[in-house]
Amino acid sequence: MTAILSVVAPVFFIIACGYAAAKTGLIGRDGAKGLNDFVLYFCVPPLLFRTMQSVEIGHSATSVWSAYYAAAGIVWLTVLFVANRIDGLGDAGGSATAFASTFGNLGMMGLSIAYLSFGEEGLIIAALIIAVHAASHWFLGTLWAELANRERGVDLVKVTRSVLISLIKNPVVLALAAGALWNWSGLTMPGPGQRIIDLGGDAAIPTGLFALGLAVAAYPLRGNMPGVAAIMILKMAVFPVIAWALASLVFHLPPRETALVTIFAALPTGMNPYLFAVKFNASIAAVSGAIALGVILSAVTVPFVMWLVGA
Repeated sequence: MTAILSVVAPVFFIIACGYAAAKTGLIGRDGAKGLNDFVLYFCVPPLLFRTMQSVEIGHSATSVWSAYYAAAGIVWLTVLFVANRIDGLGDAGGSATAFASTFGNLGMMGLSIAYLSFGEEGLIIAALIIAVHAASHWFLGTLWAELANRERGVDLVKVTRSVLISLIKNPVVLALAAGALWNWSGLTMPGPGQRIIDLGGDAAIPTGLFALGLAVAAYPLRGNMPGVAAIMILKMAVFPVIAWALASLVFHLPPRETALVTIFAALPTGMNPYLFAVKFNASIAAVSGAIALGVILSAVTVPFVMWLVGA
Protein backbone atom coordinates (compact mmCIF):
# COMPACT_ATOMS: atom_id res chain seq x y z
CA MET A 1 0.00 0.00 0.00
CA THR A 2 2.92 2.35 0.69
CA ALA A 3 4.11 1.90 -2.89
CA ILE A 4 0.62 2.67 -4.20
CA LEU A 5 0.36 5.81 -2.09
CA SER A 6 3.73 6.95 -3.40
CA VAL A 7 2.16 6.89 -6.87
CA VAL A 8 -1.29 8.36 -6.19
CA ALA A 9 -0.47 10.90 -3.46
CA PRO A 10 1.52 13.18 -5.80
CA VAL A 11 -1.18 12.77 -8.47
CA PHE A 12 -3.99 13.98 -6.24
CA PHE A 13 -1.85 16.64 -4.58
CA ILE A 14 -1.21 18.31 -7.95
CA ILE A 15 -4.92 17.96 -8.87
CA ALA A 16 -5.80 19.63 -5.55
CA CYS A 17 -3.38 22.47 -6.30
CA GLY A 18 -5.12 23.12 -9.61
CA TYR A 19 -8.53 22.96 -7.94
CA ALA A 20 -7.45 25.44 -5.28
CA ALA A 21 -5.98 27.80 -7.90
CA ALA A 22 -9.33 27.88 -9.68
CA LYS A 23 -11.48 28.20 -6.57
CA THR A 24 -9.41 31.07 -5.17
CA GLY A 25 -9.47 32.90 -8.51
CA LEU A 26 -5.71 32.68 -8.92
CA ILE A 27 -6.29 31.22 -12.41
CA GLY A 28 -9.50 32.05 -14.28
CA ARG A 29 -11.45 30.03 -16.82
CA ASP A 30 -9.55 31.44 -19.79
CA GLY A 31 -6.28 30.44 -18.18
CA ALA A 32 -7.63 26.98 -17.41
CA LYS A 33 -8.70 26.48 -21.03
CA GLY A 34 -5.33 27.69 -22.31
CA LEU A 35 -3.45 25.29 -20.03
CA ASN A 36 -5.72 22.40 -21.03
CA ASP A 37 -5.08 23.09 -24.73
CA PHE A 38 -1.34 23.32 -24.06
CA VAL A 39 -1.38 19.88 -22.45
CA LEU A 40 -3.53 18.33 -25.19
CA TYR A 41 -1.60 19.70 -28.17
CA PHE A 42 1.96 20.26 -26.93
CA CYS A 43 2.62 17.87 -24.02
CA VAL A 44 0.66 14.63 -24.41
CA PRO A 45 1.58 14.10 -28.12
CA PRO A 46 5.38 14.19 -27.55
CA LEU A 47 4.96 11.93 -24.50
CA LEU A 48 3.13 9.32 -26.57
CA PHE A 49 5.41 9.77 -29.59
CA ARG A 50 8.49 9.19 -27.40
CA THR A 51 6.93 6.04 -25.98
CA MET A 52 5.92 4.61 -29.35
CA GLN A 53 9.25 5.35 -31.01
CA SER A 54 11.23 3.14 -28.67
CA VAL A 55 9.05 0.54 -26.95
CA GLU A 56 8.24 -2.86 -28.40
CA ILE A 57 4.57 -3.80 -28.11
CA GLY A 58 4.60 -7.19 -26.45
CA HIS A 59 0.91 -7.73 -25.83
CA SER A 60 -2.25 -8.10 -27.87
CA ALA A 61 -3.95 -4.82 -28.67
CA THR A 62 -7.07 -6.74 -29.67
CA SER A 63 -7.40 -8.41 -26.26
CA VAL A 64 -6.89 -5.14 -24.38
CA TRP A 65 -9.49 -3.39 -26.52
CA SER A 66 -11.88 -6.33 -26.24
CA ALA A 67 -11.71 -6.55 -22.46
CA TYR A 68 -12.13 -2.82 -21.89
CA TYR A 69 -14.77 -2.02 -24.50
CA ALA A 70 -16.79 -5.19 -24.05
CA ALA A 71 -17.12 -4.22 -20.39
CA ALA A 72 -18.20 -0.72 -21.49
CA GLY A 73 -20.79 -2.28 -23.80
CA ILE A 74 -22.28 -4.30 -20.93
CA VAL A 75 -22.59 -1.11 -18.85
CA TRP A 76 -24.32 0.66 -21.76
CA LEU A 77 -26.83 -2.19 -22.02
CA THR A 78 -27.43 -1.89 -18.27
CA VAL A 79 -28.13 1.84 -18.65
CA LEU A 80 -30.58 1.07 -21.45
CA PHE A 81 -32.74 -0.85 -18.99
CA VAL A 82 -32.36 1.25 -15.83
CA ALA A 83 -32.02 4.89 -16.94
CA ASN A 84 -35.75 5.54 -17.30
CA ARG A 85 -36.35 4.35 -13.73
CA ILE A 86 -34.20 7.09 -12.18
CA ASP A 87 -35.25 10.74 -12.45
CA GLY A 88 -33.08 12.79 -14.77
CA LEU A 89 -31.17 9.90 -16.34
CA GLY A 90 -33.53 8.87 -19.13
CA ASP A 91 -33.16 12.02 -21.26
CA ALA A 92 -32.14 11.34 -24.87
CA GLY A 93 -32.78 7.69 -24.19
CA GLY A 94 -30.18 7.57 -21.43
CA SER A 95 -27.33 8.18 -23.89
CA ALA A 96 -25.66 10.85 -21.74
CA THR A 97 -25.89 8.56 -18.71
CA ALA A 98 -24.27 5.70 -20.63
CA PHE A 99 -21.57 8.05 -21.91
CA ALA A 100 -20.76 9.28 -18.39
CA SER A 101 -20.85 5.76 -16.93
CA THR A 102 -17.96 4.49 -19.08
CA PHE A 103 -15.99 7.56 -20.22
CA GLY A 104 -13.17 7.96 -17.71
CA ASN A 105 -10.59 10.67 -17.20
CA LEU A 106 -7.93 8.75 -19.09
CA GLY A 107 -6.03 11.51 -20.87
CA MET A 108 -4.74 13.24 -17.75
CA MET A 109 -5.31 11.06 -14.70
CA GLY A 110 -5.07 7.75 -16.56
CA LEU A 111 -1.81 8.50 -18.35
CA SER A 112 -0.27 9.77 -15.12
CA ILE A 113 -1.15 6.67 -13.12
CA ALA A 114 -0.13 4.33 -15.95
CA TYR A 115 3.27 5.99 -16.32
CA LEU A 116 4.03 6.33 -12.62
CA SER A 117 2.95 2.74 -11.92
CA PHE A 118 4.32 0.84 -14.92
CA GLY A 119 6.60 3.20 -16.82
CA GLU A 120 6.61 3.40 -20.60
CA GLU A 121 5.18 -0.12 -20.98
CA GLY A 122 2.17 1.10 -19.03
CA LEU A 123 1.85 4.07 -21.35
CA ILE A 124 1.59 1.74 -24.34
CA ILE A 125 -1.37 -0.10 -22.81
CA ALA A 126 -2.95 3.22 -21.83
CA ALA A 127 -2.47 4.59 -25.33
CA LEU A 128 -4.20 1.57 -26.88
CA ILE A 129 -7.33 2.27 -24.84
CA ILE A 130 -7.22 6.04 -25.27
CA ALA A 131 -6.73 5.90 -29.06
CA VAL A 132 -10.40 5.06 -29.71
CA HIS A 133 -11.88 6.20 -26.39
CA ALA A 134 -13.44 9.53 -27.36
CA ALA A 135 -14.31 8.57 -30.94
CA SER A 136 -16.19 5.40 -29.98
CA HIS A 137 -18.17 7.14 -27.23
CA TRP A 138 -19.13 10.14 -29.34
CA PHE A 139 -20.17 7.97 -32.28
CA LEU A 140 -22.30 5.50 -30.33
CA GLY A 141 -23.62 8.14 -27.94
CA THR A 142 -24.69 10.44 -30.78
CA LEU A 143 -26.31 7.56 -32.65
CA TRP A 144 -28.19 6.54 -29.50
CA ALA A 145 -29.37 10.09 -28.80
CA GLU A 146 -30.48 10.62 -32.38
CA LEU A 147 -32.42 7.35 -32.42
CA ALA A 148 -34.09 8.35 -29.13
CA ASN A 149 -35.11 11.68 -30.70
CA ARG A 150 -36.43 10.20 -33.93
CA GLU A 151 -38.24 13.37 -34.90
CA ARG A 152 -34.85 14.94 -35.62
CA GLY A 153 -33.98 12.19 -38.08
CA VAL A 154 -30.85 10.05 -38.06
CA ASP A 155 -28.13 10.70 -40.62
CA LEU A 156 -25.78 7.78 -39.99
CA VAL A 157 -23.40 8.84 -42.78
CA LYS A 158 -23.08 12.35 -41.34
CA VAL A 159 -22.47 11.04 -37.82
CA THR A 160 -19.85 8.56 -39.04
CA ARG A 161 -18.07 11.17 -41.15
CA SER A 162 -17.97 13.63 -38.27
CA VAL A 163 -16.46 11.07 -35.90
CA LEU A 164 -13.87 9.89 -38.45
CA ILE A 165 -12.76 13.47 -39.14
CA SER A 166 -12.46 14.08 -35.41
CA LEU A 167 -10.42 10.89 -35.04
CA ILE A 168 -8.03 11.84 -37.84
CA LYS A 169 -7.49 15.29 -36.32
CA ASN A 170 -7.05 13.96 -32.77
CA PRO A 171 -3.52 14.85 -31.55
CA VAL A 172 -3.34 11.67 -29.47
CA VAL A 173 -4.07 9.45 -32.47
CA LEU A 174 -1.66 11.41 -34.67
CA ALA A 175 1.12 11.14 -32.07
CA LEU A 176 0.62 7.38 -31.68
CA ALA A 177 0.66 6.84 -35.45
CA ALA A 178 3.72 9.06 -35.97
CA GLY A 179 5.64 7.36 -33.17
CA ALA A 180 4.80 3.89 -34.47
CA LEU A 181 5.93 4.85 -37.99
CA TRP A 182 9.18 6.28 -36.65
CA ASN A 183 9.77 3.09 -34.67
CA TRP A 184 9.12 0.97 -37.75
CA SER A 185 11.46 3.08 -39.89
CA GLY A 186 14.46 2.32 -37.65
CA LEU A 187 15.64 5.93 -37.85
CA THR A 188 17.39 7.68 -34.96
CA MET A 189 16.03 11.02 -33.78
CA PRO A 190 18.64 13.82 -33.99
CA GLY A 191 19.75 15.20 -30.62
CA PRO A 192 17.94 18.58 -30.80
CA GLY A 193 14.72 16.92 -31.97
CA GLN A 194 14.83 14.37 -29.16
CA ARG A 195 15.45 17.12 -26.63
CA ILE A 196 12.37 19.02 -27.85
CA ILE A 197 10.29 15.85 -27.57
CA ASP A 198 11.64 15.18 -24.07
CA LEU A 199 10.83 18.70 -22.87
CA GLY A 200 7.23 18.43 -24.02
CA GLY A 201 6.77 14.86 -22.82
CA ASP A 202 8.26 15.52 -19.38
CA ALA A 203 5.79 18.37 -18.86
CA ALA A 204 2.73 16.27 -19.71
CA ILE A 205 2.14 14.54 -16.37
CA PRO A 206 2.38 17.42 -13.85
CA THR A 207 0.84 20.02 -16.16
CA GLY A 208 -2.00 17.70 -17.14
CA LEU A 209 -2.87 16.94 -13.52
CA PHE A 210 -2.87 20.63 -12.61
CA ALA A 211 -5.11 21.36 -15.61
CA LEU A 212 -7.47 18.61 -14.45
CA GLY A 213 -7.81 20.30 -11.06
CA LEU A 214 -8.63 23.58 -12.77
CA ALA A 215 -11.26 21.88 -14.92
CA VAL A 216 -12.96 20.02 -12.07
CA ALA A 217 -13.52 23.30 -10.22
CA ALA A 218 -15.87 24.39 -13.01
CA TYR A 219 -18.34 21.55 -12.38
CA PRO A 220 -20.90 22.06 -9.58
CA LEU A 221 -21.73 19.31 -7.08
CA ARG A 222 -25.33 20.43 -6.64
CA GLY A 223 -28.09 18.87 -8.73
CA ASN A 224 -29.64 15.45 -9.20
CA MET A 225 -27.91 13.47 -6.43
CA PRO A 226 -29.71 10.14 -7.11
CA GLY A 227 -28.56 10.46 -10.72
CA VAL A 228 -25.04 11.38 -9.63
CA ALA A 229 -24.91 8.34 -7.36
CA ALA A 230 -26.18 6.01 -10.10
CA ILE A 231 -23.57 7.20 -12.61
CA MET A 232 -20.76 6.95 -10.07
CA ILE A 233 -21.75 3.41 -9.00
CA LEU A 234 -21.81 2.30 -12.63
CA LYS A 235 -18.56 4.07 -13.49
CA MET A 236 -16.43 3.41 -10.43
CA ALA A 237 -17.77 0.05 -9.21
CA VAL A 238 -19.76 -1.90 -11.82
CA PHE A 239 -17.55 -1.04 -14.82
CA PRO A 240 -14.21 -2.02 -13.19
CA VAL A 241 -15.61 -5.29 -11.81
CA ILE A 242 -16.83 -6.31 -15.26
CA ALA A 243 -13.58 -5.14 -16.88
CA TRP A 244 -11.49 -7.16 -14.42
CA ALA A 245 -13.61 -10.28 -14.97
CA LEU A 246 -13.30 -10.05 -18.75
CA ALA A 247 -9.58 -9.21 -18.71
CA SER A 248 -8.56 -11.97 -16.29
CA LEU A 249 -11.13 -14.73 -16.77
CA VAL A 250 -12.21 -14.40 -20.40
CA PHE A 251 -9.30 -12.86 -22.34
CA HIS A 252 -6.58 -14.08 -19.91
CA LEU A 253 -4.53 -10.91 -20.13
CA PRO A 254 -1.19 -10.77 -18.28
CA PRO A 255 -1.27 -9.20 -14.79
CA ARG A 256 -0.03 -5.77 -15.92
CA GLU A 257 -2.59 -5.46 -18.70
CA THR A 258 -5.37 -6.76 -16.44
CA ALA A 259 -4.43 -4.24 -13.75
CA LEU A 260 -4.43 -1.28 -16.14
CA VAL A 261 -7.70 -2.26 -17.83
CA THR A 262 -9.30 -2.48 -14.39
CA ILE A 263 -7.77 0.75 -13.08
CA PHE A 264 -8.79 2.66 -16.22
CA ALA A 265 -12.35 1.37 -15.87
CA ALA A 266 -12.37 2.57 -12.24
CA LEU A 267 -11.26 6.14 -13.00
CA PRO A 268 -13.84 8.92 -12.45
CA THR A 269 -15.95 10.35 -15.25
CA GLY A 270 -14.04 12.61 -17.66
CA MET A 271 -15.04 15.93 -19.21
CA ASN A 272 -16.44 14.82 -22.58
CA PRO A 273 -19.73 13.48 -21.14
CA TYR A 274 -20.59 16.99 -19.93
CA LEU A 275 -20.09 18.40 -23.43
CA PHE A 276 -22.27 15.60 -24.78
CA ALA A 277 -24.97 16.21 -22.15
CA VAL A 278 -25.07 19.93 -22.97
CA LYS A 279 -25.26 19.25 -26.71
CA PHE A 280 -28.31 17.02 -26.30
CA ASN A 281 -29.72 18.78 -23.20
CA ALA A 282 -29.72 15.45 -21.39
CA SER A 283 -28.92 14.61 -17.74
CA ILE A 284 -26.75 17.73 -17.36
CA ALA A 285 -27.04 18.01 -13.57
CA ALA A 286 -26.29 14.34 -12.95
CA VAL A 287 -23.31 14.25 -15.32
CA SER A 288 -21.84 17.49 -13.97
CA GLY A 289 -22.11 16.31 -10.38
CA ALA A 290 -20.62 12.92 -11.22
CA ILE A 291 -17.56 14.58 -12.76
CA ALA A 292 -16.86 16.79 -9.75
CA LEU A 293 -17.64 14.30 -7.00
CA GLY A 294 -15.99 11.43 -8.87
CA VAL A 295 -12.58 13.09 -8.93
CA ILE A 296 -12.82 13.87 -5.22
CA LEU A 297 -13.81 10.32 -4.22
CA SER A 298 -11.28 8.75 -6.57
CA ALA A 299 -8.55 9.84 -4.14
CA VAL A 300 -9.80 6.90 -2.05
CA THR A 301 -11.29 4.52 -4.62
CA VAL A 302 -8.40 4.50 -7.12
CA PRO A 303 -5.71 3.49 -4.54
CA PHE A 304 -8.12 0.82 -3.28
CA VAL A 305 -8.59 -0.63 -6.78
CA MET A 306 -4.83 -0.49 -7.40
CA TRP A 307 -4.30 -2.46 -4.19
CA LEU A 308 -6.91 -5.04 -5.19
CA VAL A 309 -5.33 -5.69 -8.60
CA GLY A 310 -1.78 -5.66 -7.23
CA ALA A 311 -0.59 -2.57 -9.10
